[in-house]
Amino acid sequence: LITGWGQSMEGTINDKDPVVVDRGVSEFIGEGIYVITWHDLLYIKRLQMIDAEHYLLISDNKHYENQQARIEDVRIHAKVLLIWNAKKA
Repeated sequence: LITGWGQSMEGTINDKDPVVVDRGVSEFIGEGIYVITWHDLLYIKRLQMIDAEHYLLISDNKHYENQQARIEDVRIHAKVLLIWNAKKA
């Protein structure tokens, strides 16, 4: 269990949302949301494979641009399984 941070995934993962992750996943196993390190910074991003050498790092918040990254520059730490973002009534 980790806590979401920032605004780039807002709408899917909001700042301070609890996020259940699978730390047993340390490589790309298909499109989904992953906890990654890219250029020594930690991110939660939706990953999509562009080709054999690149990922597309997708931000669900439309105010952020998606970015292309070389696969060799991305380290996968976990795959997101569940976002707990219940709203108070």
